[in-house]
Amino acid sequence: MKTAFVCDSALQINKNFANNNPITVIPVEVRLDDEIFEDNVTITPDEFYERIHNGQKPSTSQPAVGKILSVYENLKQQGVERIVAFSVSSKLSGTYSSFVQAKELIDGIEIKIIDTLQIARMVGIAIEKIIKEFAAGSLTFENIENRYLELSQQHNVLVTVETMQYLYAGGRLTKAQFVLSSLLNILPIITIKDGLLSVSGKHRGMNKVLSKMCEEIKEKNPKSLFVLYTTDELLEKAMVSIKKTFGDIEVETEIISPVIGSHAGPKAIAIGYLGYDK
Repeated sequence: MKTAFVCDSALQINKNFANNNPITVIPVEVRLDDEIFEDNVTITPDEFYERIHNGQKPSTSQPAVGKILSVYENLKQQGVERIVAFSVSSKLSGTYSSFVQAKELIDGIEIKIIDTLQIARMVGIAIEKIIKEFAAGSLTFENIENRYLELSQQHNVLVTVETMQYLYAGGRLTKAQFVLSSLLNILPIITIKDGLLSVSGKHRGMNKVLSKMCEEIKEKNPKSLFVLYTTDELLEKAMVSIKKTFGDIEVETEIISPVIGSHAGPKAIAIGYLGYDK
């Protein structure tokens, strides 16, 4: 049976991979003041961060049900009989709900919707691995969700931001956490736990935070790392810490997309790990 995959842009699928495999990436809407853009489609990360530096206020909204339904219908018209849709964590966004609502409006096609309970590039890497395994015949349609759950236990990401005002403004942080961090000039270490953002540590100074992030990740015995960044300066600092902690290890780097940058802010850096081969 012809099978296709769908996900939202907050999961950061590699563009080249998406262009050469049966996956449709639905862009999340990014708003800057009164202008609306499609994440990584009608605005690039560089353009987005330039606008943020110039004082524009970012926000995001989940893909409309009608847009998702249109994707489902187009795939059905192309002869697709089964769809696997991956959504950013339902505890961070309403995208999962939109995927489900769109599913209820179409007949004649089987749709499996997976709430990843995670976000960003680590999910994209896992999805790419699943698609490759499915294409090779080593993974069945029925086992895709279990395979994702298995992979999701072997990766995670640690994030720090120079200001928590964007996380607070987006409702991803409590007022107490925001005020405490601002008053003490403390940088947080944020991770994903049970589908939500969780502050796992706090330290003063970017170099100290990056060192602690690397030490924590080293305990996981990763096979490779990935770094998500908003500025070249932060990327360089992260790579120095990685080199000191790990020596030679495979590292994938990618700029943080506008949809995630809307909540992380213009000065954010993330180091993630994979416990499996890509």
